[in-house]
Amino acid sequence: MNLDQLAAKLAENIAEQAKHEVDVLERLATKALGVLQTQGVYALMLFLFSRSKSEEKVSQAIRNQLIAGIYEAGIVDNQQDEMPDEHNAQATLQFFSEKIAGGNLDALLFIRDLYEQALIYTRYLAKALEGTSTKSGS
Repeated sequence: MNLDQLAAKLAENIAEQAKHEVDVLERLATKALGVLQTQGVYALMLFLFSRSKSEEKVSQAIRNQLIAGIYEAGIVDNQQDEMPDEHNAQATLQFFSEKIAGGNLDALLFIRDLYEQALIYTRYLAKALEGTSTKSGS
């Protein structure tokens, strides 16, 4: 699995879903990256579910793509392990607790690296989108 390519794809999908809220996207991606780096994967998901109403749409875009990345990377088998409903915080957090944090350490570290790279790319994409929307709006 090419970590860089998958991270770029996830970041592009996040940016596409949140392109109308690039200021929120950049801020939330930065905060999420900090949580991931200091607290870990489970804390990241918990953080993304705890966002305010003004950040909910962007938070959901990030969550959806990060969860999808687990399946695209082949970390869990989507035939055996049903993808959690991204709107159900309890089910998703239980999924991360049991299948990710409680699973294979190598897989957990891969997911952490994937998420870190995807969030970094998301920040850069948000900056790029902010620059293009400012130029086209003048």
